[in-house]
Amino acid sequence: MILLLLLVTTIPTLLYVVMLWWLDKYEKESWWLFLSAFAYGCLPAVILSIILELLIEMPFAGIGGDTEPLGMVLVAPFVEELIKGLAVLLIFLIFRREFDGVLDGIIYGAVIGFGFAMVENALYFVDTAMDLGVIVLRTVPFGWNHAVFTALTGAGLGLARQSKHRWLWLLLFPLSLGIGIFFHTVHNFSVGTGECLGVILALTSDWGGIIVLLVVAILTWGQEKRLIRQELTEEVANGLLAAADLQALLYLSRRIGARLWTWRHKGWQAFRLLGRFFYLATELAFRKHHLRRGTADPSWTEEVQTLRLQIWKIRQQILAVESVR
Repeated sequence: MILLLLLVTTIPTLLYVVMLWWLDKYEKESWWLFLSAFAYGCLPAVILSIILELLIEMPFAGIGGDTEPLGMVLVAPFVEELIKGLAVLLIFLIFRREFDGVLDGIIYGAVIGFGFAMVENALYFVDTAMDLGVIVLRTVPFGWNHAVFTALTGAGLGLARQSKHRWLWLLLFPLSLGIGIFFHTVHNFSVGTGECLGVILALTSDWGGIIVLLVVAILTWGQEKRLIRQELTEEVANGLLAAADLQALLYLSRRIGARLWTWRHKGWQAFRLLGRFFYLATELAFRKHHLRRGTADPSWTEEVQTLRLQIWKIRQQILAVESVR
């Protein structure tokens, strides 16, 4: 029973998280922050949501009212999206260097949502005695629900991050959070009707949100590709990067191919160094972009010079490793 519960909750979640990681083609988030966001969704977000929902529903239970419809349609969407959304906001405010735009907001919001959904699914599966219909419904057609709801909040913060007006998050956070709550409410109300039409409405709403976020991600890929080309062409002219390096940075398939070839022919150390080289070069492009747009902290001017020095040093290390073999 326990083993089956672990399998039906963790395997779909891991698959979705890997898909989410792939979605960020150019500037991957740091693993520790990515996994920390996931862990927050798994435990603190779930525990805080349960406690707050119980506190809100307690007065209605005390007067003999049926709190289930109230909790499912009104309380749960508001509480759960608020608890998850606040974590995205903290990342936005505290880890500004790791939050570059809309796609980063989507990634952080979605990974928190996947953590939350995994634990919530486990609770539902136990409550329904591992009902097969519930398992399939919650892990396949509704598997991205919590991720999408919170990703909408993250997208709003991503828009604020791209603005020169640092106060804009005060407007966009509650607005995007409200949109996430709305989609969550529509889903819970539709499924709560118990009717086939309700499930269809929920699917339409949920997958509509997924399609919107995928379109945003695809558009962001094009934007980030142009950003990298614009900011790093200067570094090629200055001799910091080779033209082949820039081409690899512009295409995921070339980066993967270059690293796999290096692993096979030059060894593990060269493989790791090349990955670090690509990471630093991409960070340099995004730092320069924010400085050019006026959305960076003043200290980033010095960081750009530091990144250039780190890139030059790691290139020497790669050449040294290659010359030994």
